[in-house]
This record gives sequence, structure tokens and C-alpha cells, in this order.
Amino acid sequence: MRSKLTIFAILFFCLLSFLPIQPTNAAEQVELDFFYSETCPHCIKEYKFLDNDIEPKYEDVKINKYVLSKQKNVDLLEEFYAEYEVPKNIHGYVPITFIDDVYYSGFNDRIAMQIESKIINLTKYEASQQPIEDGDSQMADELRETVKVPLFGEIDLKNSSPLTLSIILGTLDGFNACAMIALGFLLAVLIGTGVRKKIILIGGTFILVSGAVYFLFISAWLNLFMITQNIAFITSIVAIIVIIFAILILRDYIRNIVCKICHINPKGATIWQKMEKYLFTKMQYYATTPMSTFLMLLGVAGVAVGINTVELVCSFGFPLAFTKALTDMGMSTGSYYFYLILYIMFYMLDDFIIFLIAVITLRVTGISDKYLKFVMLISGIMLLILGIVMLFKPSLLAFNL
Repeated sequence: MRSKLTIFAILFFCLLSFLPIQPTNAAEQVELDFFYSETCPHCIKEYKFLDNDIEPKYEDVKINKYVLSKQKNVDLLEEFYAEYEVPKNIHGYVPITFIDDVYYSGFNDRIAMQIESKIINLTKYEASQQPIEDGDSQMADELRETVKVPLFGEIDLKNSSPLTLSIILGTLDGFNACAMIALGFLLAVLIGTGVRKKIILIGGTFILVSGAVYFLFISAWLNLFMITQNIAFITSIVAIIVIIFAILILRDYIRNIVCKICHINPKGATIWQKMEKYLFTKMQYYATTPMSTFLMLLGVAGVAVGINTVELVCSFGFPLAFTKALTDMGMSTGSYYFYLILYIMFYMLDDFIIFLIAVITLRVTGISDKYLKFVMLISGIMLLILGIVMLFKPSLLAFNL
């Protein structure tokens, strides 16, 4: 009998050894890989979110942080791109976060909610331990702070930094004495003909092409900075250039020089002045010489391209500072171009008003040198402050106004 009990006990414990044992409160270890740039304001926000909201709250989450100023981390990110099949059109954007089988590009309140929700699902975190507010309500509030624009996609309006920068810098850049003198000269020639249709056609073409050339110029800077946005010293180089440009503007203000290209140099005309004089002569030729409308508009477009290329000497600093500040905000490509076009709209606003008045009244309305000098002073101070901020504290560009 005793031997039978012994055999039964052995069989019973052997059976127990094959049964799966599940701990009641064990949670899976979750790894979160966070790639960021030290100069990106959105990266800084997510860094604080992970440090203050995620790490103390979820003990089973291991957060790996990789700063992209180190080449080994850039190489590692390339491996993550391949593993997660990240589309090439968003390669290089920061911050980017990888958890389990998903990734999150960029950072805002909605992405923060998605990251935390993913962590809760993976760690089996009990909702009763830390009550979460109504997610649908929060999501609705977040969506109200965005607007979907055709061709550009969803634009984040919560952070007003890019909107404010687009309006302020675009408007200040628009009060460019060199550009105004060129437009004023063209309108004076056209008004001399007394033909309103000609003013509309030629003047409108000149303004449209000017805007397009400036857009291409700023787009080139934007794409350059998008490619190099993870290289930390690029921000410092741009900041130094912007500071130097600001100092030159303030120097011209003190010397009473409103337009560098139009200023008469006692030592002789510069190459830029000679080029502008030649372009003004060609502009007068196309505006007054009888020819087909197509050839006339084609000639005016060519002159507009030339004049605006020459005038980049007068307005180099603003697009440089704007595009660098924009790319450091870590937005989508559609958002970048949306704010770029907004910048151009405000840049062209003063030219359009002067053109509109000329069409209606057949008179040229200019802006006095005194007012342009005042704008120069404001522009120089604004660029100087922006350059200093970019050099010493680029994260401040994420301010909300």
C-alpha cells in the first residue's frame, strides 16, 4: 500500500512539472528606441515626456535614447529604417520613436497619447492603477488644433512658432528697398504708356515671376537644411552668418544706406550695380517697344529672374534664418512648404499693394526712405536676436505666442 502511494505521489508531481506556470502580476519588458536631435524643439519635448511621464510610471519600459549628432547612432537609425520599412520620404525627420512593431515620426500631444497607449497594451498595465482621461475627448481636442490643407496634408496649428515666424520674417523681408525700387521703376515706365492692360500684364508677370524665383531660392535652402538637420554644427554656422548679415544691415542703417545695390559708390559702380542698370534698360525696352504679347511677357519674365537674382544680395539673411528655424521644428514636408508659401505671400504683400494702387490710380505710390530705414533697423535687430538664439539656445524657437 505504501509503495502504491509513493508511486502515485511521484506521478502527481511529475504531472505538475509539465503544467504551465503564469505569474499573476508579471509584465513584459518593453523597449522604446528614441532618436532625436539636440537642436530640435519637438525632440526636447518628447525627451521630457519620456523622462517625466513614461519612465517613472512604467517600470517595465526600457528607454534607449540616441542623439543623432553621433555617427554610430545615425548608422543605427538606418538599420531601424530598414527593419521597420520606414518610407524614404520621412527619412531624416526627428524625433522618431520605435516601439514593438510600430514607429512614430514627430511629436505632439496626440503622438504622446499613442505612445502611452501602446505601452499600456504591451505591459498589461492596469488602468485602475493610473486613471486616464477620456481618450476620445483628448483626441478630439487635439484634432481641433490641426487643419487639413489640400496638397499640404495636416498642418499643426497648436504651436504658433512657424506661423509667427512666417508672418513676421516674410513681412520684414518684403520691405526690401532694392526690390521696391525695381518695381517702382517698372510701374513708372508702364504708367507712362497710359495703357492699363499693359500695366496689369507686365506688372503682374513681374510680380508673379519674382515670387516664384524667391520661392525656388528659399526652397533650395529648405531642402539643404532638411538633408543636414541632424548635423549639429550646421545650426551654429547658419547662426553666425545670420548675425553677420544683421550687423551689416545695422551698419548700413548707421551709414544712411537704404539699398546696397542702388547706393552710389564714389570709387565706381560695383558689378551688382552694373548688372542692375543693364536689367533696368532691358525692362524699359520690353515695356515700351512694340512686339508680340508672348515675346514681351517672356522678356519681362527673364528680366524679373535676373533682377531678383541680383537682389538676393540685399535679402540673404531672412530666408536663411527662416528656413533653418523651420527645419529645426521637426514638421512634415507638407507643413514646411505650407509655411514657406505663407512666408512668400507676406513677402509679396507690399509689392502687390503698390501694384494694385498703380493699376487703379495710374500713379506710382512709393514708400519713403525714412520708413524703409526704420524697417531696416527693425529687421537688423530681429535678425540679430534670431541669430543669437539659434547660436546659443535654438530650442527657444519653439516658443508659443
